Amino acid sequence: MAELSPAAPTPSSPHQLQTRIAWTTAALGAGYAGALAVLERALPIKPTWVALEVIGGVLLVGLPVIATARSTTAQAISWRDYENLVITGFVAAGIPICIWQALEYGLIRRD
Repeated sequence: MAELSPAAPTPSSPHQLQTRIAWTTAALGAGYAGALAVLERALPIKPTWVALEVIGGVLLVGLPVIATARSTTAQAISWRDYENLVITGFVAAGIPICIWQALEYGLIRRD
């Protein structure tokens, strides 16, 4: 009988979870910034769609944090750990978005 491979281990320490959230949300933030940059050039949507951009950014952080917190089966995480994951997610996702906005501002000033 074939043996089932074990599920991928999930990080269990708060530090490992924060690192995982930081990399995940930074990658998602970079992708989101790139998608918004392309959309803003193709469709001049500002400022009428800013609310949707913000909602998308919040979901971009919230969903990975929720998924990580729920998949941590080794031990339940505390509220303090959860709050740290949320803050880590917002900072990590915000950095590429801020870089994108700084580059956009530089391009606008150059024109």
